Amino acid sequence: MNFEKRLKAKNLKVTPQRISILREIESNGHISIEDIYDKIKWIYPSTSLATIYKNVAIMCETDILSEVKTPGMKQKYEINSTKHIHVTCQKCGKLEDLHVDYSMLQESCKNLSGYDINTFSAVFMGLCPSCKDK
Repeated sequence: MNFEKRLKAKNLKVTPQRISILREIESNGHISIEDIYDKIKWIYPSTSLATIYKNVAIMCETDILSEVKTPGMKQKYEINSTKHIHVTCQKCGKLEDLHVDYSMLQESCKNLSGYDINTFSAVFMGLCPSCKDK
């Protein structure tokens, strides 16, 4: 993925820290700000946790990143891609993408509420196969 191009397309300055943040998120899929910081501080020791928060917030505001909110767990971040649903394990915290057709659910919500639905966030919670078998 060409992160430099994505940043420039959103009129954001290309910095080594931003590129590192995006690489960490890409390699982990979903990651908390604290975990990003733990990995990046070894590469850029002068980078603060506040800098990571600020850069992640800016990249969320410009739709480069998405925030995944899961009840009872730390917020995680992912690189914005096609719309999808998440599933998370309540025991180990594993978070995965599910690419399913959600159009019927979206239409049903629109009909019940009267809202024009233009975006969504859904996290299904349960036990992953590994935790379920333990």
